[in-house]
Parts: sequence; C-alpha cells; structure tokens
Amino acid sequence: MQKKITLKNLFSSYKKMVFALMAICLYTATLNAQVYSNGPLSTGANTTSGVAAPAGFTWSEAQLTNTVAGFGASIQNGNTVADNFTVPAGQTWTLSKAAFYAYSTGYAGATSPFNDTRVRIYNTNPSVGNPAPIFGDLTTNRFLASTNNSMYRIFPTPANMQGTTRIIWKIEATVVTVLAAGTYWIEWQHNPIVVTASNFSPPVTIVGQVSAPGANAIQRTIAGNTFAALLDGTAPQDMPFDITYVASGSPCAGTPAPGNTIASIVTGCAGTPFSLSLQSPTTGIGVTYQWQSAPTATGPWTNITGATNSTYASSVTASTFYRCAVTCAASTSTGTSTPIQVALTPAAQCYCAGGATSIADEDIFNVRIGTLNNSSTCATLAPGFGSQQNRYSNYTSGVGAPAAPDVIQGASNPVSVQVGTCGGNFGNMVAIWIDLNQDGTFQQPAERVYISPASVTGPNTQVGNVVIPPTALLGTTRMRVLVQEFGTPANMFPCGTYQWGETEDYNINIVPCIPVTLTAQPANTSVTCGGNTSFSVTAIGSIPAFSWQFRVSPTAPWQTITGAPYSGFTTNTLTITNANTTLNGYQYRVLYSGACTATDFSSAGTLTINPIVAV
Repeated sequence: MQKKITLKNLFSSYKKMVFALMAICLYTATLNAQVYSNGPLSTGANTTSGVAAPAGFTWSEAQLTNTVAGFGASIQNGNTVADNFTVPAGQTWTLSKAAFYAYSTGYAGATSPFNDTRVRIYNTNPSVGNPAPIFGDLTTNRFLASTNNSMYRIFPTPANMQGTTRIIWKIEATVVTVLAAGTYWIEWQHNPIVVTASNFSPPVTIVGQVSAPGANAIQRTIAGNTFAALLDGTAPQDMPFDITYVASGSPCAGTPAPGNTIASIVTGCAGTPFSLSLQSPTTGIGVTYQWQSAPTATGPWTNITGATNSTYASSVTASTFYRCAVTCAASTSTGTSTPIQVALTPAAQCYCAGGATSIADEDIFNVRIGTLNNSSTCATLAPGFGSQQNRYSNYTSGVGAPAAPDVIQGASNPVSVQVGTCGGNFGNMVAIWIDLNQDGTFQQPAERVYISPASVTGPNTQVGNVVIPPTALLGTTRMRVLVQEFGTPANMFPCGTYQWGETEDYNINIVPCIPVTLTAQPANTSVTCGGNTSFSVTAIGSIPAFSWQFRVSPTAPWQTITGAPYSGFTTNTLTITNANTTLNGYQYRVLYSGACTATDFSSAGTLTINPIVAV
C-alpha cells in the first residue's frame, strides 16, 4: 500500500530541508573562515644569547641595524602605519575583522592600554597622490577587543637587555567589507587622542633578518599629513597584521599546474632573506598550498611547518631545494611546482667589509691569541686583500698569512692587542668579533667576544680574555679585530667604515676543551750543596696553569713559592738555584688547572742536598 503524502507532511519536510540548508551554510561559512597574516613577531622562548623568556611568554627580539623603526614604529600623537596585502586571482574576500600589534613602554597594567582603533583600506598606495579610501575612516572607533599577546619586545641581547617592560598587545578591530581580487593597503591608528603615551607598533621580526622579503610598510605623520617609508637604517620594514575573511568564487577544477618555483635569489650568505612564488597561479576557491624542502632535487621532501600560502619567505641556512604542492579540493588533485635550489654561499665570501677611511692616527701593531703573534706597522699590507687607504688587512690567506691558532671552546682564551699611532695621539678602543656559528656574519653584539674596558690615549696594549661559548661550532672560522679612535661600546661595529683606526681579519681554529692531566709527576732529586736542580711535570690538556708549592717536612703545611732561590714557579718546571743544606728534605708539588679543569695537585718530590766532598 502506497504511503499517503499530505500537505502537512510536505510542509514539514520543506521546513527540515530549509533548516538543514541553513545549518550547512552557517557551518560552511565558519569552516571557510581564514586568517591572512602579514608576518611573524615572535622570535622564540630564548634570545640569541640564550636568555629564557618568563614562563608562558616568548620574546620578540629586534633584528636591527639601529633603532630607527627597526625596534618599533611610533604610533604616538595620532600617527598611523600602513602596509599592503593581496587578494588572489579568482577570489573575493568577505572581511570580518583585522588584528594589529602594539606596545606601550613601561605599561604594567593587567588590561590593555589600547581601546581605540581606526582603520582605512585603499585599493592603491595611499602615499602616492591623495587617494580616497574604499573602506573606513579615521573618525570611527572600530575597536573590538585587545588581549595580552604573551610576548615582550626587546633589544638584541645581552648588551641591551630590556626585560619585560614592553608587553605586546593584540588589538582587534571590526572591519566588515568585501574585496575583489587585487592588491590593497590597510592603514590603522591606535588611541589617537592620547599624546603622552610611549606607544609603538613593532615591525615583522624574523630571526637573522633585518628586513623581510618585499618589505614596504609606510607611516603617516598626522601633523604634516605626509607618508615616509618605515626603515631600520636603510632596511625597509613590514608591519604585522592579521585579516579574518571568508573566500568566495568559482571552485577550482582539475589538477593544479603551478609551473616553476620562482626564487628571489638563487644563492646567498647565511641569514640572507629570500622569497618563493609560483610561475602559474591556480584560480578558484578550494586551493591549498604546502611548501616543501629537500636536500636534493629528487627528495626526500619534507613539509615546511606553517608554509601554507601561495608564497613563502625565509632566510638562507643551508643549500636547499624547494617546491610547492598545490591541491584543488574539488578534484582532490595535487600538482607540484618544479623544484629550485637556493644555495648557501661559502662563508669566506660573505663577510662584510670594514675599515678606516683615513690612513692617519691609530693602527694595530700586534695581535696575540693562542699561537698567533702577528706584528705589523703603519706601512704593512696584509698578504691577502688590504690597503693603507682603507686601513683593512686580511690575514686569512695569501703568502705569509699566519696559521690559524687554536682557541678553546667553552673557555677564556688570553688575548692582547697592541695599538700604535701613525700620526695623531688620541683615545681609542679595541673590539674583537668571532663568527662563532660560522655563518659568514659577525652578529652584533652576540659575537662580540671582547671590548676594551675604556678608551686609552696613545700607544697601548689591551690585554684580556676571549670567551668562546660551549655552543660555538668547532673548526676554522674568522676573527675580526678593530681599533677605533674615539671608539665607545655603542659606536663600534664589525662592518662599515669609520674615520681613524684599523680592522684586521684572521683565521682561528675552535677546538674542544680537553681536561688537563699530568703524564709525569715530580721525581725525587738530589744535588750537591751550592748546585742547581729542578722538579718538572708534563701535562696535556687545554690551557694548563701551574703554581709550585713546598713544605719543609712530610707533615708540615704546604706553602706557595713566590721568589728566590726559585724560578719558573708558575711553569711546569721549578728551578732551584744555588741550593743549600737548609733545603735538605724539602718536598715539592705543583697545583695545576686548565680551561675546563678544576685545581688539582701532583704527588710530591723530595729534595736531597749532598754535602761537598773534599778532594
């Protein structure tokens, strides 16, 4: 018997279908909500010098060349910042909100100091001409919420450690608009009527990079209504922001064909930023991206965590091949781009230039560390590249270049630098950098291993210790020594020029620290009264140090030797000159230590004084 279909049943079924479709639409909209990020801020839970962030927080450690915009762009007095983003071809974005990041120096409150955010969006660069925004204004407060981003902005450590005085806040604003495919600029402003707070927006921060690839953020000064590029020195900056949107458009179809992988560089020194893109865009909705890396062009391929946009930015760390796997959800098909290699330039070709612009005044006359003992004069040219004109000498290669001395990993290595003058007689300072991670750069200040304690006038010899951390890579690397007239800790840099002084480069060999052990103990010895004798030990290990002691009998206390009739009492051989009968029965031992050895002592040797026999 056929089931009876009534109007009531039809209406009930219709309502269920409508509610089901509404639920599907709401679910789909939620599922398709995406977040565009313009760049990272966190540099991790530890600084480059190993300082840990407080529990639950990370650092945002500036990778700057100076403090102009590289630490934070001023958003005081109503100033704004702006940066661009792109809606991909074949897509339309329905925006719901945007998020920005800022800090207020010294603010210690539990709630955010930011509660007023103004937003404008342009379809062209707002610094060119005077275009009208396509969305927003600087009169409507679109503030939505602000939360502690669990991050502190700090200067490079340890020289300028700033601790926890700059909490970075995430500030969300309601931004509801629809954008077709194209490039747009978003401009924002925080707390415009508060003119006394030290409010700043930190730029995009990537470890080892002063500037992100393609960085081009700008800042508007409200007082003059003028834009200027946001620069750290000469390095352009990008500003971090997030946009929440739902993408719409025709679904993608077939197997994506992304074509070649396009790289902004094909070779670069360690830390050099680069960006990757694809030759052929894949249009439509439902396209996903996964960048992959491999040691060879044939793999094995590894997914790069978080690299899920149509472009990818990173920095050179090793010679690596890259490709992108592009997937179309509608066809469940994946196509991969043709791999490309971004090669690591040898470190020796990457070191920055440096030196004085004048041939007058201060000059390095001698450098000693380990077995290195290199002397020069005002007229000396290094065997490698160097000249009197720029006061730079490269002693790393060429005929007559000194051999690389061993320096001890995890130890203090004695160093001395003799400074002379080639004319004037003024105050000067000495600094030394070592490429500890062998990446072809001298990081400032992380790889500055010595700086003289004060500026000294005229010829002088600076003596100190170079501490090689236990994390330094073993093997041959480069050391840079610099003397600069009127130098201070704040104005001495490993790269670039200065007016008076000299820069010298050397190879050094970082070797592991070996504990000091004695392979021969002091032996009993005898000598005729009035004669000379000695006690010796032989030792192996890193930077051994000795201090001899004596006692007058096997039960007497030990005493440190400081003078006649003894010599060599801080070496491995103690010499006794013109020994007399009062020393008969004395015992001698040596205290020894090393770069990674606590103080220990040898066994004792006994001295016997034989009387003079009449003949």
